[in-house]
Amino acid sequence: MSRQHVLVVLGHPDSLSYCAALADAYAAGLDTDRYEVEVLRLGELDFDPVLRFGYRQRMAPDPVIERSQELVLWADHIVLVMPVWWSQMPGLLKGWVDRVFVAGFGYSMNGRRAVKRLRGRSATLIVTAQTPTLMIGPTVRLVRSNFLGLCGIKTTQVLTIGEMTGSRDTPERRERFLSKVGAAAGRLDVRARRGVLAASEQ
Repeated sequence: MSRQHVLVVLGHPDSLSYCAALADAYAAGLDTDRYEVEVLRLGELDFDPVLRFGYRQRMAPDPVIERSQELVLWADHIVLVMPVWWSQMPGLLKGWVDRVFVAGFGYSMNGRRAVKRLRGRSATLIVTAQTPTLMIGPTVRLVRSNFLGLCGIKTTQVLTIGEMTGSRDTPERRERFLSKVGAAAGRLDVRARRGVLAASEQ
């Protein structure tokens, strides 16, 4: 039986960050008999994260963006690992999303109706924050519905840890969460891709 594909995206620009360790823990926790994994570390990629012309015109082709789109299409499951900064995803990750999931790729519009062009895929969100964990919720809902949901990607796992500074932020607590993330990867159950767009919707 062929293995299914998991794309792990590290949205923190620092490859030595705790988020980077979480991305590695998730990738390492996957059952390699069932899943093939690719990891994108955005901080190590050379691309312009600014949508220079908005939606007025397309930017020049960029090999990093083109490869990212190839990997998104390849993936059955996408894992986004990110901190919350000012109640939002980091600017680097937001810029990558802006450029990769453009209209015509992630979604398209049929009149007032959004056509979800990446249906059949699922996602895991791994989110850290300095604020209490409960305050991460609005950011998760925004990513889950207004970004992934618009593209037809169903979020099936959400793992969050807050209070990443102060007295609660201990090495033991971080290790426990790393173990939790690795265990979540071990439980991942990606179904065969369903709901792919018909030719008439492409």
